[in-house]
Amino acid sequence: MTLHEEQEKVQKAMNSTLSGLQEDPWLTQRVLANAKGEETVKRKISLALVLSMLAVLAAMGTAYALFSSQAAEFFAQHWGHDYGAWLQGGKIAQIGESVTLGSVEFTLDEVVYRDRNIYAVGTARAANEKDVLLPMDLVDGWEMEEVTKGDEAQALMRKARETGGRMLSIDCIPERIGVDHGSMMNVGDVGLYNQRNADGSLTFSFETGGYALEDGTTYQMEIYIDVDEWTEDGMVRDDPVEAQTWTVSFQPVIQMETEIPEETAQVNPEEVQKTGYEVLVPEFYRENGTMPVYQARESSFKDMVQPEWFNLSGIAQEEQAKNSARWIFQDHAELDCGSESIFYYEYTGDLFDYNWKERENDNPDIEPMMLPKQALSQSIAHMASQVHVGDAEFTKGISFEHDHLELLSLEDAEHSAEELFEKLGLQGYELAWKLDMSLERIRTLGEAYNRFWFEGGGGYSNAPRQDYTAATAEDEGYFLAYTPLGVDQISDGRHRIDLFVSHRGIVYASIVSTYARGEEVDTPKALISPEDAVTRLYAEAARSRYGTRVQSIERVALTYGAVRAEQKQDGMVFVPVWQILFREDGAEHTSWAEFNAVNGTLINAIFR
Repeated sequence: MTLHEEQEKVQKAMNSTLSGLQEDPWLTQRVLANAKGEETVKRKISLALVLSMLAVLAAMGTAYALFSSQAAEFFAQHWGHDYGAWLQGGKIAQIGESVTLGSVEFTLDEVVYRDRNIYAVGTARAANEKDVLLPMDLVDGWEMEEVTKGDEAQALMRKARETGGRMLSIDCIPERIGVDHGSMMNVGDVGLYNQRNADGSLTFSFETGGYALEDGTTYQMEIYIDVDEWTEDGMVRDDPVEAQTWTVSFQPVIQMETEIPEETAQVNPEEVQKTGYEVLVPEFYRENGTMPVYQARESSFKDMVQPEWFNLSGIAQEEQAKNSARWIFQDHAELDCGSESIFYYEYTGDLFDYNWKERENDNPDIEPMMLPKQALSQSIAHMASQVHVGDAEFTKGISFEHDHLELLSLEDAEHSAEELFEKLGLQGYELAWKLDMSLERIRTLGEAYNRFWFEGGGGYSNAPRQDYTAATAEDEGYFLAYTPLGVDQISDGRHRIDLFVSHRGIVYASIVSTYARGEEVDTPKALISPEDAVTRLYAEAARSRYGTRVQSIERVALTYGAVRAEQKQDGMVFVPVWQILFREDGAEHTSWAEFNAVNGTLINAIFR
């Protein structure tokens, strides 16, 4: 396998269990750290300072434990001193449990819990001292000439040749988390990093948080581990050793009292924005001041999906795994299905060289990487999706215009979507955004799209250029985006459906629905008000890790989110959620936060 194929394999494996993943939180933290002027610091402390600290503690008559968290040290080394200092005040569990897979021993050394996030470090060691463990930076950059010809890569390749050992990479990724023996939930955000040590071992680390985590006493965590063998030319050998899941339980506790208690952030009520933002609520809430709470059941699409629901051309190839399935159809379309996700794409049957642009511009010797070419239907769907995101200039000012196209109406398209939802047992989703892709729009938008990605300075694409002037009325269709309660631009990536429907039916689908809505379990007498949610946002932002300041509120919308039931043994429930879109001081982009509308607690936010 090539690096791209290996990454695709891992991605598809994760789609079935980690389809709610959002952006890399560590990348965000690194950007934030740079923006705040933080620098990576060495873990060095003078004897004089140690003696000074001991004298102060003795003078205070306080029995503070001198404790150094491994996770805090590792995160401080790579992501900034303030990050590590913040972790030092969290709840810590020293674990030391090990498991062996493919002649590599994984040891989870320590876990830190703080503010609905888990941070962990561990050690991977090759059982055979001849084998060489490859660090993450080298594996991820294998196809870059400056990486593979660098001193580290050449030294590791040379060592493997001299010893006759294998070059191995590892994956160690948290998959599911339970709190106080409650239901195991798929994790939300995940960040990963590992580095090679002088003794040849790897220190691996991960961060995870979001919807799966909340305060508790005992935590259970399922961790996905895998080992791959690499060749010097960047190929992953076929390996009979299958990835496995490793389950660890722990009870993190405060190991070190802080000298100065953390102060509760105070927000001047006059600073809280009272008006000037949009409030979106369903009619039921306007009439009753509340919304029902529903049971939430884990989705199981892999066990129910029939490939003919998407394509009738016949099956050319089928792949079945424990938690996922993949079908390639006679007309080259592909359907990937996991427990909680479904992805359907159409291809032409032709291949293109993904590396053509780099070969022309920078590296004439780079090997070809042949990938399937997207059908015109997919390019049209992606074009419409770009309009929905709205970041590029060519998408500005484009909005819905036509209820009827030559061969299809909006009503027909919605009916196709509803038929699929009924087959999949999907409830609670409403149309949040739509765009008609008429023949005229396909051609004019396609011209702007190509100009942006292939000619302008703002875009960069390795995909082959589509000829949108070749489109006909048969290519027209509607891009439909569905979310809980029809609230557009939700932050909960675990529940979102994007479809492109033409007169042939659904020709593009991206469905992520981690939990299915079940029966109604309760209807609270009232919900907290949107104004109360805004007030709570100001306070929570101020007490966050970096002391976020809210500049302005843009929108407050009532939607649904899946959270743990009040009694954790009762599993998951869908609760009404206030989602707030806001701007931070000095920020160009919109931020978000979500509050449980029943009890007012912060569920998740971009600053966590």
